[in-house]
Amino acid sequence: MRLLVMFDLPVTTATDRKNYRKFRKFLQENGYAMLQYSVYSKIVLNHSALQFQKSTLYENLPKAGHVDMLLITEKQFANMERFNKPQRVEEHVMTIERIIEL
Repeated sequence: MRLLVMFDLPVTTATDRKNYRKFRKFLQENGYAMLQYSVYSKIVLNHSALQFQKSTLYENLPKAGHVDMLLITEKQFANMERFNKPQRVEEHVMTIERIIEL
């Protein structure tokens, strides 16, 4: 099973940004892998491991913002599709200072 953690935390004040970094660091140090900027995943083997992860997450929640958890099976996770638009050469960012033609 996979535990997905999705969060939306405020970053308007210095304290908010510190809490955001602290929560993100907690996720990384506890074996969560980043799928997107605010979406992390971790494999949990059974329901007791899930309960432990939930309680640990709850203890480390920031004071503000939203954190959602979703449990999915490995098969559901494996069926996830990623779409990336291929970037063409002309789509590279061009500045006024330099333009490189290929």
